Amino acid sequence: MVFALLALQLLGNADSVQIGAGQAIDQAVTASLANNKLQTKQATEQGAERYTVQVYAGRRIDANSLYMRLTDSVGAVLPVVIHFDEPQFKVFVGIYGSRIEAEYALRKWRANFPTSFAVQAPNERFKKNASSN
Repeated sequence: MVFALLALQLLGNADSVQIGAGQAIDQAVTASLANNKLQTKQATEQGAERYTVQVYAGRRIDANSLYMRLTDSVGAVLPVVIHFDEPQFKVFVGIYGSRIEAEYALRKWRANFPTSFAVQAPNERFKKNASSN
C-alpha cells in the first residue's frame, strides 16, 4: 500500500489535474495560448512542412504570363509564386499546412491545369511578397 502511494506521488504529475478558479484559470489559459503561438512561430521559422500546388513548369515567358494572370485573379486570396528551378520556371499557387489540404485544393486546380500536382513548399518561396525569377 505504501509502495502504491509512493508510486502515485512520483507519477502523479504527468496526469494530474489542478483545479483553480477565477484569476488562476485566466492566467493558465493565457500562458497556454502564448505558448501555442510561440511554438507555431518557431515551427514556421524552423521550416515546418508546408505544401503548395504546382500549376506550371516550363518556359519563362509562359510562366510569367500565367503568374500575372493568376496574381490578378486569385492573388488577393492565395499566394502565387514563380520560381526558377533549373532548367524550368515553375508557378505555385496556395500554401497549405498538410498534404491532405493541398491534395484537396488540387482537385479545383486540375480543372484548368491538368498537369498540376501537390508538392512540398520550401519556406523561402512563400515569404511575404516573395517572387524570384
